[in-house]
Amino acid sequence: MAGGEEASYLDFIVVGFDEQERILVSPTSGIDPGELESLVGSEVFYEDYKSVLWKGRVVEALGDVLVIVFGDEGQCEENIPPGLGQGSLVRIPTQTGARG
Repeated sequence: MAGGEEASYLDFIVVGFDEQERILVSPTSGIDPGELESLVGSEVFYEDYKSVLWKGRVVEALGDVLVIVFGDEGQCEENIPPGLGQGSLVRIPTQTGARG
């Protein structure tokens, strides 16, 4: 990482799955809908029970939840990392100091 810039993350909890097996996540702290929409296209990280870090992407914002997918690079067959389920924690990196 570049000197002086700290990594910051927004934490989200898996709240369910849609009919296409996409993952629905909700923020663990208050975030306004405009900020949620700005996260579409962002990378998402999930660490499984074997400490393997999985990388996914936010594909859609639906009200107060985000839709995320994994496996777009063939990392896992079912597009859902092992161990990921309701209540799992996923993290989205943010840039600190991007907006004052």
